[in-house]
Amino acid sequence: MDRFSEKLDVLKKKGRFRTLDCPKGIDLSSNDYLGLSAHPALRAAAISFLQMGGDIGSAGSRLLRGHTQTHEQLEEFSARFFAAEKTLFFSCGFQANMALFTALPGRHDTVIFDAYIHASARDGVQAGHAQHIRVPHNDVQAYEEALRRAAMRGGQIWIAVESVYSMDGDKAPLEELYALAVQYDAVLVVDEAHATGVFGTGGRGRAFALVQRHGYERIITLHTCGKAVGVAGGLVCGRAEIIDYLVNAARPFIYSTAPMPLQAFLVQKSLELIDGDEGRIRREELQNLCVLAQKLFGGAGTQIIPLLVGDEIHAVNIAQKMQQSGYDIRAIRPPSVPEGTARLRLSLSAKLDIEALKKVSELWQGFILERAA
Repeated sequence: MDRFSEKLDVLKKKGRFRTLDCPKGIDLSSNDYLGLSAHPALRAAAISFLQMGGDIGSAGSRLLRGHTQTHEQLEEFSARFFAAEKTLFFSCGFQANMALFTALPGRHDTVIFDAYIHASARDGVQAGHAQHIRVPHNDVQAYEEALRRAAMRGGQIWIAVESVYSMDGDKAPLEELYALAVQYDAVLVVDEAHATGVFGTGGRGRAFALVQRHGYERIITLHTCGKAVGVAGGLVCGRAEIIDYLVNAARPFIYSTAPMPLQAFLVQKSLELIDGDEGRIRREELQNLCVLAQKLFGGAGTQIIPLLVGDEIHAVNIAQKMQQSGYDIRAIRPPSVPEGTARLRLSLSAKLDIEALKKVSELWQGFILERAA
């Protein structure tokens, strides 16, 4: 077992050693973009569900006794919500991505994925049987070249992207990629993890505009429920035969205990909130913060702002100083980001106070001047 101690020592020297730290200070690191994770209406809904006799645990996989009316009701509601023929609920987004990319692309297919796509999608692609091509981030020309190569090989082509990228906060060129998908008869798989609740009509994500115009003929969307939705889980949306095939072939779905019925119930209640006046108001408040943050820090104008540091140890030190000043900001280091791009990742929430954001800007500018001295 000494080799693990040696490996941990290497991580410590590189500034990559990670520990589990409870939340403290003003939240600038979570994905609770709309501030719903502790919403009184969701607390009340949870209490009501249990008082009415709702189950906490599912006690089995969905194909056995773990499938409940609560899961069914959520999937029927979310199909209407996201204008899909069917949806399938998973315990988390990671499981959903693993299911998608291990079950759908076949041995003679090709998956073309963005270099910055989430680890869950990357792991799913690598665990699957299809050939795969990694494309430089958001490079439309490189996507087209990869599609041309894949078309020559034959088989179905799958394009895997995030609509809003988790570490840089920038957006995928969905319109251009969909046009390429049409041209090369490909399927566009869009992970809406950081867009659900925040972007699109009623918080339905950035790909929803494409869905409204074209349907799910060559689109599959994944909506994580543990970020702006404020609960947990992942919803895959698509054509009925896609969802039915996942139920029959996706090992992460078949061999996993079903999500808690309480979890499914709260996801539906949160989506109802997101679609209503309160959701609209919170999105507007978040957008106002995004506009201010872009002025203060730069970035893509979304709720995710990367503050590049470069050196990993220095990034950890700055994050610790931010925390000591009362702001819960964490350092992001390789392998979560490319080598030499260690950073602080600011994650905005609708409940964040504007003055707190300005104070963080002052602290950040102080660190920049300190490094330049």
